[in-house]
Parts: sequence; C-alpha cells; structure tokens
Amino acid sequence: MLFFTSDLKSYNIHAADGEMGKVKDMYFDDEKWAIRYAIVDTRKWLPGRRVLLSPSSFITLNENDKHLEVEYDKEKVRNSPSISEESAVTKDTEDSLIGYYGWSRYWAGNMLWGANDRPLADFPPPEEPQHEVYDQQLEEQSRYDLRSEDETIGFKVHANDGKIGSVADMIFDSEYWKLRYIVVQDSETFTEEQYYVYHTDQIESVDWFEEDIYIKGTLTETKNAAQYNSKEQILTSL
Repeated sequence: MLFFTSDLKSYNIHAADGEMGKVKDMYFDDEKWAIRYAIVDTRKWLPGRRVLLSPSSFITLNENDKHLEVEYDKEKVRNSPSISEESAVTKDTEDSLIGYYGWSRYWAGNMLWGANDRPLADFPPPEEPQHEVYDQQLEEQSRYDLRSEDETIGFKVHANDGKIGSVADMIFDSEYWKLRYIVVQDSETFTEEQYYVYHTDQIESVDWFEEDIYIKGTLTETKNAAQYNSKEQILTSL
C-alpha cells in the first residue's frame, strides 16, 4: 500500500512489550530512494539516544490503529549501539547496527535490499565475509548517502526551464519501503492548494547542498501531469 511519509510520523511504534515512541524522521538513500531507517522519538523512555530501526525489523503497519509494530522488545533496543542525538550516522554506525540486529547489508547485492527485494524477507544469520568480498562491500556501501526525509521537505523542485514548486510530502509503499513519489506544491498558487506528483524515476538530479530537485522535462510537460487540489485526492488516484 501507499502512504504519505508525513502520516507515518504520526504513528506510534509498538515494541513486543509495549509502546516505544513515534517515528520522528526517516533516512533514505540517495541511490535507490529506499527508506533505510526510521528514527524513533523515544521520549522519556530512552533520553539522549537516537534510535534507528530498519524496515527489516517491522512486522506490521497498522493503518487503522496508526501504529507500527516491531519485532524487538525494549531491552533489545536499549542495548543496541548508542548513537547520540548530535552525532552523524556514519558507515561504521550502520555496520555496528547491522551487526547487532542481524539486518541485511542493503548495499551488498543487486536487489533493492541487497540480496532481497523486500526488507521483510527472512535473512540468514550474518556471516563474516571473506576479505575480498568485504572490500567489495565497502566500495558498494560508499555509493550510498543517507538523506533525511524531514530535511528534504521544502526542497525547491525545477523542470528544465523553470521552478515547479516545493516538496510538500513524499509517498512510499509499505511492501518495499521505497519512496515512489514526491508531492510538489505549485509555487504559483498562493490562495489555494495545488499539487503535482512525480515518480522518483522522473528525478534527473538533486543538489543536496542547495536543496534543489530537478525533474526531467519542461515546465509545460511537467505541469501537464495530473493536478490535485488536496493531498487527500492523491493516494486514491495512484
């Protein structure tokens, strides 16, 4: 199913032994646009920690009750590698989390999730790779940079010959946990809402420093796409 990332940030996260917090943000990679981690706001339960959970650990996304169920109990999460709120998520950080939880190395393989298409596939216990294989995995990992969904909201979106608008939301599918679309609010409409939706395959390039996204095609071509007067109309039409 398709969901807005903004809606996911209103969901409660349920551990095996009770509520853990809410989704605060998401990290996605800038190669395949897959959501690699949910950042959990653990509130007073685990202060001063940045808790990252891979979609590999998600059991169900309950749309009716607005909660995301994970397979771990709180003690498992409490004992995970500590990441402070201020520190960056480095490649070493990812390796330590993957080693602790046993998640797949999403960069090690040709599929969306490494050797698998979906994050919820049953993964074998991680094995220590041979030296040559490990060197290749490090090289593949270096191709991926993690980006914040929260920080990407508001990026300016351009066609080849002008500005279309700005990112108002993003849409992912809950089977593959891949960002499929960006929702763009028209920059010329100030008195009423008007949105365009572009598949992530239509993105030609992104300037992450200048906060600019470039869509393939001219303004005329990109604005001939379906227009929506509210975000509620979008999911029912995709």
